[in-house]
Amino acid sequence: MSSQLGLVDVVQALRAELARASELATDQAVQFPVGQITLEFQVGVTRSAEATGGIKFWVLELGASAGVAKESVQTVTIVLEPPVDAHGMPIKVSALNSEKPA
Repeated sequence: MSSQLGLVDVVQALRAELARASELATDQAVQFPVGQITLEFQVGVTRSAEATGGIKFWVLELGASAGVAKESVQTVTIVLEPPVDAHGMPIKVSALNSEKPA
């Protein structure tokens, strides 16, 4: 697999999307507080033979699990508490943006 997407990348992308949605919600008449977020992934697990390598989790692309040995595929569920801003205040997002993510 040439391009592996790590769990860190996925969570960072989610954080960026929530930040953008919150920014767009500023001064909007309709806002929604964001509640608990549950993410579920099928991930591949690889162990490096190098002394400092350790174990790496990477998110599988849709349909990619067929090429990965069953022993190395795990389902991971991550539950995130409601997100807060830098001041610990709950964030709100607006549903006024009709653009769908790529």
